Amino acid sequence: MYQQIKKGALALSLSLCCVGAFAQKTITGNVKDATGEPLIGVTIQAGKGGTVTDIDGNFSLQNLKPGDKITISYLGCKTQTITVGNQSALNIVMQSTDKSLDEVVVIGYGTMKRRDLTGAVASVTGDKLAQNPVSNIAEALQGQLPGVSITSQDGRPGATMSIRVRGGGSITQSNDPLFIVDGVQVSRIDDIPADNIESIDVLKDAASTAIYGARGANGVIMITTKSAKEGKAQVKYNMYYTAKEKPTTYDTESAYDYVLRNWSYATSYGDSYGANVAKYFGLGSANGNHLEEYRNMGTHNYQDDLLSSSHAWNHDLSISGGTEHTKYYASINYTNDKGSLKNSGFRRWNANFKLAQDITKNLKWNLDARYSEMRFQGYKFEYATSSYAYRPIDTPLGTDDPSLLGMGDVNVDPKMSPVAIYDSYTQMNTHHRLRATNSLTWTPIKGLTGKTELTLARNWRDQQTWDDGYENGYNHAQQVKSDGYNVRWTSTINYAVQGLGEDHKLDFLVGNEVLANKSKTTTFNGYGYPLGWDMDTAFGNLGGTHQDPNVTKPDTYKSEVSTPSHTTSWFGRANYSYLGRYLFTATFRADGSSKFAPNHHWGYFPAAAAAWRISDEPWMKGTQNWLSNLKLRLSIGSSGNDDIDASLFKPTWTQEIVEVNGQQVTTYKPGEIMANPDLKWETTISRNLGLDFGFWDGRLRGSLDFYWNTTKDILMKVPVDTSTGYPYQFQNVGKTSNKGIELALSYDIVNKKDWGLTFGMTYNYNHNNVDELFDGVLADTHTNWGSTMRLPNYDYIIRVGKPVGLIQGYKSLGYYTVDDFNVSADGVWTLKPGVPDNTVCNYSAGCAKAYKTPGDQKAFPGMYKFADVDGSGTVTADDVTIIGKTKPKHTGGFNFSGRYKGFDFNANFTYQIGGDVYNANVMHDLMGNKDTGFGSARLSQLSDCWKMYNVDGNGNLYAVTDPTELSALNAGAKYALPYCEYGLVTSDFIEDASYLRLQNLSIGYTFPKTWMKPLGISNLRIYATVTNLFCIKGYSGIDPDVNTNMNAGNNGFPTPNYDYQAYPKTRSWTFGLNLAF
Repeated sequence: MYQQIKKGALALSLSLCCVGAFAQKTITGNVKDATGEPLIGVTIQAGKGGTVTDIDGNFSLQNLKPGDKITISYLGCKTQTITVGNQSALNIVMQSTDKSLDEVVVIGYGTMKRRDLTGAVASVTGDKLAQNPVSNIAEALQGQLPGVSITSQDGRPGATMSIRVRGGGSITQSNDPLFIVDGVQVSRIDDIPADNIESIDVLKDAASTAIYGARGANGVIMITTKSAKEGKAQVKYNMYYTAKEKPTTYDTESAYDYVLRNWSYATSYGDSYGANVAKYFGLGSANGNHLEEYRNMGTHNYQDDLLSSSHAWNHDLSISGGTEHTKYYASINYTNDKGSLKNSGFRRWNANFKLAQDITKNLKWNLDARYSEMRFQGYKFEYATSSYAYRPIDTPLGTDDPSLLGMGDVNVDPKMSPVAIYDSYTQMNTHHRLRATNSLTWTPIKGLTGKTELTLARNWRDQQTWDDGYENGYNHAQQVKSDGYNVRWTSTINYAVQGLGEDHKLDFLVGNEVLANKSKTTTFNGYGYPLGWDMDTAFGNLGGTHQDPNVTKPDTYKSEVSTPSHTTSWFGRANYSYLGRYLFTATFRADGSSKFAPNHHWGYFPAAAAAWRISDEPWMKGTQNWLSNLKLRLSIGSSGNDDIDASLFKPTWTQEIVEVNGQQVTTYKPGEIMANPDLKWETTISRNLGLDFGFWDGRLRGSLDFYWNTTKDILMKVPVDTSTGYPYQFQNVGKTSNKGIELALSYDIVNKKDWGLTFGMTYNYNHNNVDELFDGVLADTHTNWGSTMRLPNYDYIIRVGKPVGLIQGYKSLGYYTVDDFNVSADGVWTLKPGVPDNTVCNYSAGCAKAYKTPGDQKAFPGMYKFADVDGSGTVTADDVTIIGKTKPKHTGGFNFSGRYKGFDFNANFTYQIGGDVYNANVMHDLMGNKDTGFGSARLSQLSDCWKMYNVDGNGNLYAVTDPTELSALNAGAKYALPYCEYGLVTSDFIEDASYLRLQNLSIGYTFPKTWMKPLGISNLRIYATVTNLFCIKGYSGIDPDVNTNMNAGNNGFPTPNYDYQAYPKTRSWTFGLNLAF
């Protein structure tokens, strides 16, 4: 009986085992998106096990039994759950959600999903930036981000880009945002290749920037570069070649107009001057009457000798991969951008290495090392960009003797060719940067993460400038060497509170950061090297006994050590979420900076923000079919600006070399700036109201923000009583504000398997205002054209109640016409009643000789006519007024991107509405400039100026004084007679800076993976891009997006939108490929 029972139990057990074995099963499957494309990397979870889909969207799960749950999840798609039944194969189609909500956004000292953000953050991916192949990534950001405006210096290789987040609140201090690259503050971002960038996030309101305290007032640009990832080694090679067209140059006078104007102006200056000019060109009956022959003669524009087509190369090679515990990433990049202007260019080398190592299960180590070398080549660009003025007639039809033109001989003397002068100057400016960051991350318990990072950085600069003496008669070598270091040590603790249940989430961040930097600069000037020495020989003998005894200028040497800067900071942040719908953030930072006196070392910067996910409310369930996201955000807080010189609060001294008893002696004298121990931080109070929205599973998505930023305790350089021994002192003297609206939209017009089309746009409205300025503060500055012979001297001004960047000058009413005068029988031109006189113009003597005026009247026909602003009846220096506002109120961009099978295209437009550009090029050419202007060619606008001379039947010049004849001669004139010896800032050429530009247009093709796989290639894409294809503008200059010199007065006050002798921009054609193995 026992044996039977034993046998029965054994049989039952074997039966159960067989049933169990039969129940365990393997399920395979394939996952595609709604268009039918396979999805790689989809997470497939079953119990405690799981897998991810491969490159073809396939997966396999083993040891499953009926009733098990399989969860399928993927970023941007709805999570699906499937119960295991009798099926052995699954075909799964993922449905999209508003994937933008699950984007991971980089914020200060951490990351966060976009759905949980309470602050204003704009983002762009590295892939989108790479669609615009440029050497400076800031250029690729134009029009891409709401609240961010970017203006280029000009078209030179390596040109600086002015980046402003919500306008910028300072006046004389930096308005540049804080740049954070992989958690580390850097001074510039033009040394980062676009191919290395994973994403860029811009923090705009105080809820986002207050965590950076004294450095966050101007916004924060967070750049995340590509990093180490687990998987088999992947090699990528990206390259492009750019062919740049010859730039557009200025239109100039015809040969006939050039000759006649010079003859006329010289004659107005004096008969003998006119006779000499006539002899040079062969004009008038005494010199062969060759004027008409110039009508069919071409001109020589020396810009064509200095500007040409050019090209650029870019190569980027990277490798990444690793195991679960060790991951690596390495890249090297080379860019060589040849300038369109002779002997100019930009070259950059980059190397980056990242390593991520799991030391233990809870302890991770990361290394990030980066090296960059940038070399800028080019100097004295103004000689090239103004070269059109030189000798436009190669063979004058008179006596080719430059001395006939007096002090204007340099304008036609073959020895003064701008090509030769430009070639005589060379400058090489090389920057080296080396940075390494080591970090340890420890997770001792669930939810608690500690991290410490140490960054060490060094930078070197070597600038060599060579003048071979062609222009000055002796050669000159200058070498400027500088080096510095930066240290950053940051420690943070993050804790996500556990055990609060599903309805509550709470996490804290606390941290400490220490920053230190120091730099030094040495400058050596050597003069009078032996004739025939080239640049390399001279720099190889700096400081040697080379001096030419005929050159009395002594060599000089100067060494400067900057005041070290140290900052110690404590910061914290708390995030609380209730039901995932009600979000709260509180931030605080305390910064102690050595840049301020001991009684003002510390600054405190709090912020608070709240958000309400309205679309997640139960009573909104009925809208889920069309409303995928609706979130309201509100924030307020403060941040600071400590980007000032560290020595302003204490006395400084400068080195001076004087001669005592025939010997050079080094002495020291007080610096330019008087110490101010009461300096305080510039502090910005930021208020933001925002709305994030998405419709139809994110097919249409965007954000709308309203902001109001107030910056108080504005730092400015203020003149002080000279009895102090100093001319200036920095003081906290004012307050500014920026109010604005930002809109970002993205719409997936079509999203099918084989083709798609997306539209995106950004719009920014900004109103800047100077709210307060202390009495007696001189906040005006000047530009550098026309030297001291420019009226008014201060052409950029700051005024309370107005935006920064005002242009001051005379409001033009055109010119005095014949109808403004009563002309007597004896030829006296008397202004009619009610027509104001003009006393600010200093015209040549011939004008007064030709047109007699009564008493003290200065006005005559053809003279500049300005508005009598003060109503005194006479235009004087007191009638200068605001004639331009450089800050545009409306900026942004829009783009179209599409795909059809393997083809893709992208078109990016940028625009600006409003704002003014200061066209100093034309104003300078309208200046008579006395006898130094003889022989100089001018821009084409001079052909449209009033004329006071005509040519009689004998070919001789005469002044037209008959009112009827004078009116007929100037029937088509647009501008005043250009004989005023002073330069005049007039509203005629303060022009509208509005434009619409097709920034770039790209077309690409990605080869099918089935073609590439047998070749061992995982991806191959080729593309072509055209940049700066067209620009619709009303500006008479070459390009309204220009900022030649933001500090033209060399005194720290801003001179925005200043167009003077700018390096021209080009249209470029780029051909490239993206290759991955």
